[in-house]
Amino acid sequence: MSDFFSTKMLLTGQSAPYTGEWVGMGRSRDNLFTAYGTSSGSIALQYFSPFFINDGVPFYTIQISGSGYATPAYSTSPMEQVRAICSGTGTYWVAVAEQN
Repeated sequence: MSDFFSTKMLLTGQSAPYTGEWVGMGRSRDNLFTAYGTSSGSIALQYFSPFFINDGVPFYTIQISGSGYATPAYSTSPMEQVRAICSGTGTYWVAVAEQN
């Protein structure tokens, strides 16, 4: 069963503002992004594009209006690499559950 589903962390409790590392997603076809924050802010999800080497291309923004979980984001678009960028105050966690 582990060949079909996996979980990867994009942010692991970093304080805002913070730009996360690129995380490989090339084997997934469906992705569920879950975010948690300890204060108000936003998390921009970006994918890596070969046309914009130094910048990521934003595809979704998760708003957190207080301490707790944000509404999850679901994507069926294939992406080779993604990252999360948090802004605001507090600390943030973002995980992606992938289905192969």
